[in-house]
Amino acid sequence: MFQKNDMSFINVVAIGIGSIVGAGIFALLGQVILISRLWTYASFLIAGIAAMFSGYSYAKLSAKFPVSGGLTDFFHIAYKNRWLSGGLTILYMLTSAISISMMAKSFGIYAAHLAGNTFPQQLTINTAAVILIAAMSFLNMLGAQDSSRTETVLVALKLLILTALFAAGLWFYDTAHTTPLPVPDAKSFWGGIGVTFFAYAGYGVITNAAGDVKNPQRTIPLAIYTTLLIVMTLYCGLAFVVLHYVDMHQLTSNPNVAVATAARELLGTAGFGLIYLTIFIAYATGINATYFSIFRISRALAEDKELPAFYHQKFWRFGTKGNLFTTVLIILATVLFDFNAIVNLSSGAFLVCYLAVFAAAWLLRKRIGASSAVIGTGFLLMLFIFAAFMYNIFW
Repeated sequence: MFQKNDMSFINVVAIGIGSIVGAGIFALLGQVILISRLWTYASFLIAGIAAMFSGYSYAKLSAKFPVSGGLTDFFHIAYKNRWLSGGLTILYMLTSAISISMMAKSFGIYAAHLAGNTFPQQLTINTAAVILIAAMSFLNMLGAQDSSRTETVLVALKLLILTALFAAGLWFYDTAHTTPLPVPDAKSFWGGIGVTFFAYAGYGVITNAAGDVKNPQRTIPLAIYTTLLIVMTLYCGLAFVVLHYVDMHQLTSNPNVAVATAARELLGTAGFGLIYLTIFIAYATGINATYFSIFRISRALAEDKELPAFYHQKFWRFGTKGNLFTTVLIILATVLFDFNAIVNLSSGAFLVCYLAVFAAAWLLRKRIGASSAVIGTGFLLMLFIFAAFMYNIFW
């Protein structure tokens, strides 16, 4: 169905960055700052460290088992109980689909903000979201090589613009611009790291490229670590810009467009336009990369007869009827559900999936040559983040 070895290391890193740098940072950066306040950098660093621990488990598993199903294949290998492995696989697919819905909805919110009162707000949000969902689904049905090449170009442009914004922030830096922030209470800070971690979610899609690269034992682990380091640096840079060029009133009144507000304050109308271009690219690449994961997982499950046969029946080019069905479901979820509910559901579900990956790596640690200490430490850190996140929501 797909040509083998048609993706390079740069293509794979682009898929990873594209999946991570999307709604998580553009929609949630303002929220993270309001939650973490003075400790915003610490929040991103702690969440990034947790992601690196998780990335270690992914890297070890993918090096030993270079399969296109990625995480779902790891579940089947590690968990002998078919109901458990199947349940976790379905949870991951649903979580990924919900994340596409969230990214598209957030893109629609930005589109509505840009359009102003030209059209009814909800109509603008849903129309923009549906168009983006359908377009990225179409692109993925073209095939791995076409999709990954497009992803690489878009990610390069996105990183160039965001780096330029950070550089401008450093160039015009003035301590007078710094937004004074109080120290957060412990409950809010640790609970907020669950939201911050969501900004890193998505690196797992890199393992789904294992069947499409040369030497996956080396390429996939290196791509995971490289992607996370680039993203961690980028997030701290963007937090710096927002903290120094967006005042508390602006941040509190409209946190969902914090990056765009910073660009306007720093670079004027031109910067505002550039950052909106970047936002479009970020959402497009994020949704594209997540589709890349979902379509491969569903294909692998259909081949194993764990999903209906139509997930393996050709619809168009490299797309299947199952791909079309999934796209329709995502569109319906995007139109029907509230953005904040989608964010919380996605964040919690992703944390559960990552905990399951740690457990899988632990069970297979001897076969994959992984350190028990590293896996155990990462699992405990992730478990603490999950518990704090749930406590902050419900109590």
